[in-house]
Amino acid sequence: MKSILKFAAVLSVGMFMLPTLGAAGSCEIPANASQLAQEAAQAINAQRAAHGRKPLRFEPRLQASALAHACDMAVKGYFSHRGANGSKPKSRLRRQGCRAGLVAENIAVGQTNPSELVKDWMSSPGHRKNILLGRGTNQYGIGIAKAGKAYTHGYLWVLVESRGC
Repeated sequence: MKSILKFAAVLSVGMFMLPTLGAAGSCEIPANASQLAQEAAQAINAQRAAHGRKPLRFEPRLQASALAHACDMAVKGYFSHRGANGSKPKSRLRRQGCRAGLVAENIAVGQTNPSELVKDWMSSPGHRKNILLGRGTNQYGIGIAKAGKAYTHGYLWVLVESRGC
């Protein structure tokens, strides 16, 4: 039964990613992006547990929003919480059909593995605060794209957290 649920979760993520990929054009997603995202989520939830916080749960719409933003930054060569079109994290979530109250977003570029990523985020006060939000957030999605035009190595990472969806 667990394998069926896991397959259904992977399939649902794939369905959310297909429209994103077409819109992103030449966005390159690492072949092991799903594994990297799972490892990053485990590391994030380990940090949350170490600080007395409940784990975040995977939400496909947050994943789709995070991936779309990672691809947009990679393809258009910028690095910002604002989209190239001026969008903010909350408005990008609404486009995925998510009406969350609280939304938090972490972005990073250059890291090649989840442990390096989470270490860097935990060393940054603003990113650390987002990861350790107490009752503020309970869901997550992680998008990963190969760094594009403006970057020479590593990945673009986007973590989107929300309270409800």
